[in-house]
Amino acid sequence: MEFSELRFVCQEAAVDLLASKGRPVPPTVVLPGPERTALLNIPDFPDDDEARHEVLAGLAAERIAAGGVPAWGFVAEADVQGRDALVVVFGARRHAPHLTAAFLDADDGVLEFAPDEELDPTALPFLHPLQHAVDSLPALDSPPDPGTGGLPIIS
Repeated sequence: MEFSELRFVCQEAAVDLLASKGRPVPPTVVLPGPERTALLNIPDFPDDDEARHEVLAGLAAERIAAGGVPAWGFVAEADVQGRDALVVVFGARRHAPHLTAAFLDADDGVLEFAPDEELDPTALPFLHPLQHAVDSLPALDSPPDPGTGGLPIIS
């Protein structure tokens, strides 16, 4: 999977979440896999960044590190420049996380996603456990552990 494909998968997950869950879109971790993409809704996502960090650290250990998933995404609804938007952050092993967003129209449809940009390392610190988990996975040229599966991400 190319990094640009990861962006597409995460954006499609955001649109699908809006269609299936309605508003507000629950904060959701996106874990692409070789057979299917897992969407892990976090309906009781804490407001405090430290508590969010703890929640995502547990999820990263359980689902990314243990599952050998070398990529992740995060979707949430947010206020961007005074307008409702879907925010998508995505990262992969050896790739800094990137951020994109799309405003919602009056009918709760999704307008075009903005071009992605690298996420500032100080922004959204609660997402760091997701990136740390993928970065700690064995190198792609290492033999995988039996049964871990996972989806290799290439440049």
